[in-house]
Amino acid sequence: MAPDVNLNRPFDPRLFLMDQELDRGVGLLLAGSAELIKTADEARHKAGLSKPELQILMAVRYHPGQTVGDLRDALGMTVPTFARLIGDLDQRGLIERERDAQGDKRRRTLVLSDAGTTLTTQIAIMLRERLRIAYRAAGPDAVEGARKVLDALIK
Repeated sequence: MAPDVNLNRPFDPRLFLMDQELDRGVGLLLAGSAELIKTADEARHKAGLSKPELQILMAVRYHPGQTVGDLRDALGMTVPTFARLIGDLDQRGLIERERDAQGDKRRRTLVLSDAGTTLTTQIAIMLRERLRIAYRAAGPDAVEGARKVLDALIK
């Protein structure tokens, strides 16, 4: 049974590194992530995409030009699964494979096609709006702090 943690109590900035506050932060990050995923899932269903297809498209949208291998590793997919998904997305005209302009010409990088950009833009608009509402409620100082925390978390 999960401990009863009230995530909506007032925050005491002097206590931010205590285990209880860190647990509260993890809970809030997971809950916030779940809200964004729920929003993305609604858009995904409308677009007729599977979860892995959406993962690939959004990863390519936000980090274009990654090599096929780097993207597969970042998403933690197996070679056969990733190859099948990339083939399906390519056949549907949502992504394009280009030669790696920076390095090894045998390697392929992934970018969104015009259709892929249009599709992911619709999804990004829904995600932006969900985040915009939260940012407005929190205020500019909180937004700056949240960005710093998330940047530090993913580095």
